[in-house]
Parts: sequence; C-alpha cells; structure tokens
Amino acid sequence: MDLSGINNFRKSRAGKIILYFLKLGLSIFILWMIFRKVNFVSALKDIISLPLGIVLLLLVISFIRHTLQFHNWYFSLQINTLFKAGKKEVISSYLIGQTLRFAIPGGTASFAKIFYVPNSSKISSFWSSIAEKSFMTWTTWFFALLAGMLYYRQSPLWIWIILLLILIFLPFLVKLILRGSKNFSSLQAPYSAQFPKIISVQVLSNLLCFVQYWLILNCFLPINFWQSWIRMALTQFSNTIPITISGLGLREGFAIHFLAGAGFTAEQAVSVSLTLFFIHDVLPALIGIFYLLKSKKV
Repeated sequence: MDLSGINNFRKSRAGKIILYFLKLGLSIFILWMIFRKVNFVSALKDIISLPLGIVLLLLVISFIRHTLQFHNWYFSLQINTLFKAGKKEVISSYLIGQTLRFAIPGGTASFAKIFYVPNSSKISSFWSSIAEKSFMTWTTWFFALLAGMLYYRQSPLWIWIILLLILIFLPFLVKLILRGSKNFSSLQAPYSAQFPKIISVQVLSNLLCFVQYWLILNCFLPINFWQSWIRMALTQFSNTIPITISGLGLREGFAIHFLAGAGFTAEQAVSVSLTLFFIHDVLPALIGIFYLLKSKKV
C-alpha cells in the first residue's frame, strides 16, 4: 500500500493546518467530556476548603505517583527488546495518554498514545500498553482482595486466599506462556526482567494513593490509615470496571457504600473522591492537552 500521498499531505501547509484543527477539535471534545462528567464547582470548593498544606502535599504525592506511572509505561515499552526511544518521547506519550483516557468511557482512547512514541512497530507499542494496563489492574485487584479479606469477615477465608494465590501466580503464568510460544518466546527474557519492576512501582503508586485518600478523609472526619486503606482499596476496584471515564460515577458510588460504615456522609464520600480525581486525573489531563497539540504522530 502506497502511503506517500498521505505523508506528503501531512507535510503540506494545508495538511498541517487541517491536522492542527483536528487536534484542537479533539482537545475541545476532551475538555467538554471532562467538565460534563465532573461536578467542577463542587470539586473546586472541596479543594479550596482543604488546608493549603494538605493541597500542596496531595500535589506532591500525585507528582510522585505520575512519575511512578510513567516508569510503568517506560518499563512496559522495554519488554520489546527493539525499543530505543528516549524518556522525553515516552513522557510526552504518557501525558497524551492521560488526556486521551477521557475521550471514551473506560479509558480505551488512551491506547492511542502508542501513536506518539517511536518504537519498532505500533503492534509492539500496543502490546506494551496492554501490559501496562494489565499490571495496573493486577495491583488494584491485589489490594482489593487483601481489603476484601478483612472487610467481608463473614465470607470463607479460604475463598479469598485461593483468589489471592491465583492472582499472584498470573504474572508467572504469562512468563510460562511466553516461554512456550513460538511467536513470542523472544519476549520471555525482557518480560521476566521488567515485570518485577512494573509491579514494584505499581504497588508503591497504589500505597501513595491510599495515603492521599487518608489525608483528605481526615479533613472531614478522623479515621486511622488502616480503616481508610481497607475502604478505599475496595473503592478503587471500581476503576477496573471499564464503563465510565476513569471510574467516575462508579467510584463515587463505591465510596459512599464503603465509607458509610466509618461515619462519612454520602456528600463527604463524593467530595473526597472528586477532590482526588480533580488533583490526580484532571490536572494531568489538562497538561496533556498541550503535548497533544504540539505533538506529531510517529
């Protein structure tokens, strides 16, 4: 298939103008989706009502979490042994992904970030994106299972233990599958080298997320970290149900349910969830729009 005509169009003045306005239209659409789904006024009031020191601490922790998440993406890309791009390009694609995840419920559009990072092939980047999201989901389920074991004490303990052991075994099962595959056996060694690092940064990122929730919750009512972690680990499970944007809506429903037992009202639970959503998800998405507008697909 001859793509020279398309490449020439992209490089022409008219092509650049059209592509720019397509990007601008996508950016406006994403902004509309963000503020259509978020009670912006309520979230802003909650952030303003928080002590300045807490807000600054939340921002610092979110920066650290995004740094960890960036490395999750970077390590996932390195599962492809032919990957050679520098961190600058990966940072740009990561931030674009933060923006694009608002475009379609479930964050499916974030896969489009693979078009903004140079790699040996788009297929390789796609599989790296699958690996990235899989480990994010794995870590969320890991903490949710641990929390469920403590929260649902009436359930048989052996069921939780079996589910936890199956989950822990899954990354090693993938390793065995890669080793036995004719087409993907070459990925077994880099996967084995990268997945412990990916899991480590994901676990640390999740722990920092629970610290953020604990800090916000204590601005409304006193609660110890242990109880906060159990309830918010179960709440975070909603993020893995891909029917809304970043779990928005579902997460608030889960928060209302699990925080009620700790004395929090529905309004407080929603405020806590929306506050962290605005700080950790919306702000990076707005920054990502800048990278989306100036970037070029590779």
